[in-house]
Amino acid sequence: MNGPIIPLHVLVLLPVLTGAAAYVLPRRAYQGVMLTGSIAAAAFALQLFISVRWGSDAVQYVAGWPEVIAIQLTADTYSAPLVLLTALFFSCTFLFSTMAGYMDKTFMFLFLMLESALFAIFLSGDLFNIYVAMELAMITIAILIMYKQEKQAVYDAMLYIMMNFIAMAFFMLGIAYIYRLTGVLDLQVISRRLAELEDPRAAVVPYAMIMTAVAVKSALLPLFSWLPRAHGAPSAPGIISAVLSGVQVKAGVYLLVRLHQVFAPVADTRLFFLILGFLTAAAGFLLAIAQKDIKLILAYHTISQVGLIVMGLNLGTEEAFWGGMYHMINHALFKGLLFLSAGVIIEDYGTRSYAEIRGVFTRMPVIGIATIAGVLGITGAPFFNGSISKYFIQLGAQGSLGELGLYLINFGTILSFVKYSTILFGTPETEPKPSRDPFVAGISLVFGAAILAGGIFGSQAVALIYGPSYSAAGALSGEKILIFAATLALGIAVYRFGVQRIGDFLAAVRGFKFSFNQITVFISLFFVLLLGFSYASV
Repeated sequence: MNGPIIPLHVLVLLPVLTGAAAYVLPRRAYQGVMLTGSIAAAAFALQLFISVRWGSDAVQYVAGWPEVIAIQLTADTYSAPLVLLTALFFSCTFLFSTMAGYMDKTFMFLFLMLESALFAIFLSGDLFNIYVAMELAMITIAILIMYKQEKQAVYDAMLYIMMNFIAMAFFMLGIAYIYRLTGVLDLQVISRRLAELEDPRAAVVPYAMIMTAVAVKSALLPLFSWLPRAHGAPSAPGIISAVLSGVQVKAGVYLLVRLHQVFAPVADTRLFFLILGFLTAAAGFLLAIAQKDIKLILAYHTISQVGLIVMGLNLGTEEAFWGGMYHMINHALFKGLLFLSAGVIIEDYGTRSYAEIRGVFTRMPVIGIATIAGVLGITGAPFFNGSISKYFIQLGAQGSLGELGLYLINFGTILSFVKYSTILFGTPETEPKPSRDPFVAGISLVFGAAILAGGIFGSQAVALIYGPSYSAAGALSGEKILIFAATLALGIAVYRFGVQRIGDFLAAVRGFKFSFNQITVFISLFFVLLLGFSYASV
């Protein structure tokens, strides 16, 4: 199998260079060029994925310098699928918003700059290069969140920046410490040299520093306060929320996987992150249930689903690991679709409160269908993509306490989306606004079809994307269908006779937010706990 048709650094730079070169063009022409560049990046990413999946890893030492000295870019089994996912996701969401009023030239340029930054994170094999790419993504995201310059959005973006600056300070200190220990920044060489250390505990401090920053980026408990503010920012366009939840947060989870491998010779913290994943998932759905704002319901469920993914990646079995990897892709599809459809619903109804939105199926049939496809995907309904990845994670957890935890998480997810789905039914109080750009309906249906296909052909999808082949027949069995139906019935009953009767308590939960000072204390405590666990694991 031949290697990639273009160097990896060209793929990284293609979106942002296209935007910079064509910026002098009129808006409509510029939009066409940017869309063409995004589609071209998707085509190159597809060819890269094919060459890695059925060939070998693609490795590039930028400027031809040798290993250790050069900046290394690497596409492998872990990164190539995420690069392809990112490219396709950006192309689809760009097309989705073709006629949106906020799509001026500056917004489009920043949007595709974020795509370049994410490509760089996924492909970088060098710690400092990862740091630079994460900083670029952070600043770009903050500008996009506050793009409409509304007061609350500016506040949310600034809080996001401050939290992430602290996280990246930890990351930078960890890089400096690792360089002092090993003399290199190349991830592969770092791993080899860590294995040669006389005292492995010497690497525990930089490991804890770096992983604390990655935990912030992944929105793990108790470091997730930034995520609902960023993903649910009131004035942030729907495609920004979709991209942040569907793709950007996966960069942090990807780095958890990648850096666990790098530091495997000196620290085994799988149990720490397994427990943390469960607690994150549970906290996410509990907070989601308390929300009235439909974007915040979705944002808190991103936290919950990240926790589920982290559980799968750290259960210690192959089925659970690849289930977690597949769930990253599935989550991008159903959560991206839910945020896109939520943006359309909010624009049409003029409110974000689930209690004021009724009759979406009647008022906006295609958006209603898209929403229910996303709900069925995230709840793990049989024949939809979430059922397959959750089944593999559960298969890897059989016989352990983790299996009970997974049942609890899925019940919490179903309960939350019983509440969310109330927006679909009933009678709308006003007439719908004139239909939007047809790309909105088309892209929504494409996402919905992908969610369904990822469930019906889930086993084949895992084998196609990653290689391992596991039977998913159990996920589509009569027993699983009955379990889902019973859980759904229980969720409806608990919502009807429980959740709806504790409004004062839910209001108190909604109103509680951590201050910036509390957040900084949590980051420090997380570092201390991880440091202690890592030291004990050596």
